[in-house]
Amino acid sequence: MKNEQNSAMKKMVLSGGTGYLGGLIQDYFKNEYEIYILTRSERESKGNIHYVQWDSKNLGDWTTVLENADVLINLAGMNINTRFTEENKKKLLSSRINSTEALGKAIEQCEVPPKMWLNASSAAIYEESVEVARTEDDTTRDDDFLSFLSQKWEEAFYKYANDKTKKTVFRISLILGESEESALHMLKKLVKLGGGGAAGSGDQMVSWMGEKDLPRALDFIIKNELTGAFNFSNGNVLSNADFMKELRKKYKMPIGLPAPEFLINIGTKIIGTSPDLVLRSQNIAPKNLKEAGFKFEQLQLSDI
Repeated sequence: MKNEQNSAMKKMVLSGGTGYLGGLIQDYFKNEYEIYILTRSERESKGNIHYVQWDSKNLGDWTTVLENADVLINLAGMNINTRFTEENKKKLLSSRINSTEALGKAIEQCEVPPKMWLNASSAAIYEESVEVARTEDDTTRDDDFLSFLSQKWEEAFYKYANDKTKKTVFRISLILGESEESALHMLKKLVKLGGGGAAGSGDQMVSWMGEKDLPRALDFIIKNELTGAFNFSNGNVLSNADFMKELRKKYKMPIGLPAPEFLINIGTKIIGTSPDLVLRSQNIAPKNLKEAGFKFEQLQLSDI
């Protein structure tokens, strides 16, 4: 019976799938797909979740797992939550570009390549904006590192396998959920401790998406075989000041101390991350998802 069930299941390959977003995707798709996770460490397979070792740089035995795949989802890359030193910038770039190019080269060698390839990117690819929401039609780009990183990642994605596999890029904004790995877990602690005021000026825009909607949106794209670029933001964009106000309301905290920019610069240095992740304005609209008919279920912070 199990073999009959497995033979009827579709095949998904997930690279960079052992982190927070990969966990969300596994949980959502595990009853519909045999999932093969490309990982640098050796792990034991469980049920229909299989682990395949790769070095995320070079072609090897792992490439055979791409044969006859219904979908490949690539999340591989060094965690962005780090200081933007010159050394870390090189690692952030190479981890994304090398893994994406390795996948592209492997697909080009497949006899029966994946039907679809969905590649992660970042909403930071767009020029910063407060008043104007950026859509997928917007080609204006900043020259800061976060935008540059996303541009180079997408260039690597579009470089290979263009005529063999349907290709989609999903540009991720802040993903929020009750999972401990979500940024919301840290923000909840901050608010509960009384530090839930505006960060910096508080004018910078916060684009976000609920963690339940992220795999739903991927499923929608796959089932409808949609190609191109998609902004993964629910469109309920708030200023940082209003965002923090909504969080205080959600967690029943009447007050929250603000964090001036100089304190953010000090604090992020202490914990080893970049102030850009807090202070950069991202006003992103999910034009292509909405026009295709996708319906968000988590539109308010109270929905999480």
